[in-house]
Amino acid sequence: MNLLALLPNPLPLSEWEIWAPHTWAPWLSMRLFRALLFFLGAFLLDRAWGSLLRRIKTAALKRDPVGGKDLEQRLNTLGTVGRYIGSISLYVAASLVVLADFGVQVGPLVAGLGIVGVAVGFGAQYMVRDLINGFFLVAEDQFRVGDTVKVGDFSGTVEGISLRTTKIRALGGELHTLPNSEIRAVTNYSRHWSRAVVDAGVPRDADLDKVFAALREAGTRARADQAVSTLFLEDPEVVGVTELSDSGLRIRVWAKVAPGRQWEVERAIRRAIVEVFAQRGLEVPMPRYEVRFDDSALEAIAGKGDRV
Repeated sequence: MNLLALLPNPLPLSEWEIWAPHTWAPWLSMRLFRALLFFLGAFLLDRAWGSLLRRIKTAALKRDPVGGKDLEQRLNTLGTVGRYIGSISLYVAASLVVLADFGVQVGPLVAGLGIVGVAVGFGAQYMVRDLINGFFLVAEDQFRVGDTVKVGDFSGTVEGISLRTTKIRALGGELHTLPNSEIRAVTNYSRHWSRAVVDAGVPRDADLDKVFAALREAGTRARADQAVSTLFLEDPEVVGVTELSDSGLRIRVWAKVAPGRQWEVERAIRRAIVEVFAQRGLEVPMPRYEVRFDDSALEAIAGKGDRV
């Protein structure tokens, strides 16, 4: 029995030639060389993009040397995001060009990646919102690490900022971690300058001229205090009467101070007010209660006692 007869008929020699190295080697080598050039170009553009971002960071630090570490941290965050987005875009573009050069239809591939991206984005929409909002929070410099802020129902000192979350340390020591997408409005107590506001209470029949003089002296004494003297940006000012209440009058004193240091100055002003009021014999109003009994009520109470 001839076993060779059972084997399939071999291909003609002309059809085997397409697998010969001299047929496909030039085609493959040319496309590999082009792919190398494309990826080399993407690498060089990526390095140039990183160098440009570093130059922008250096120029920004030179324009605002007061910003210090906070500004440098914010620029590092923005630079990392920019470098990441630029690198991904360049290498994805180079990969698509290489695939097209090899004869792959990149149109359906791009459409498929778009559908996958939409699906992933829909599933991780909250994370995407956190990242986008975090980017704008950092880019717009709404607050920095160390600032005293109020975000919704939370207030305290900012301890950390990332593209996804913001960490706020409350006065009692609690650490609040807030997703950036939940931050709608921010009240910053530490930007440029702050105002120390103190309300002093006096009786309704007090001599206002003497009270105003005493408050001005208290403001001068507070500014002379070495512990807080460097925090004042302007002299304390007696604004005037701000409230009429049953217990007395409220007179306001305020001062423009360094950002985020208003509470220290307010404590110093209150202490000075207490000292000056004590020296000048001015009293602070206290709630007083007066109880009156008419004669009929007393007689009724006495009558009940006799019956018992």
